[in-house]
Amino acid sequence: MKKLISLLGVLVCFVFIFTACSKNLTEKSDIISLYQNNEETFLQAANSGDYSTVENIRGVQSVYISEKYVDISCGGAGFGPSTHYYGIFYSADGDMCAIDVAGPEDELVESGDGYLYQESGGDNRYYVEALGNNFYYYEADF
Repeated sequence: MKKLISLLGVLVCFVFIFTACSKNLTEKSDIISLYQNNEETFLQAANSGDYSTVENIRGVQSVYISEKYVDISCGGAGFGPSTHYYGIFYSADGDMCAIDVAGPEDELVESGDGYLYQESGGDNRYYVEALGNNFYYYEADF
């Protein structure tokens, strides 16, 4: 029994250390600050196509590169039908709806400093805000 309790204690400590070291950003102001404080690194990555330095910025969870956009994921929460995603994306074309989680551009309405899509009769939501240089802050809720 003591071995089991010790093992569980070690596992709990490991999970705590892992989650404390990986910063999950979900606040708009924190994500925008992340971009502003590292703008030169983001611009260099967009110009070169090499996002390895961006991947090493504290607060960046992952970088996904597609043909139309680069998704710089900063955090998320929830499971299944109640999921929230937060991050920054780059679109060389300046398309604020290039990312896969975006709503239809013709259904975006001005909201605060950006634009919002709210699914009619549903709970899907997409918010996008220009950061400059074809980088955008986004939130997506499903």
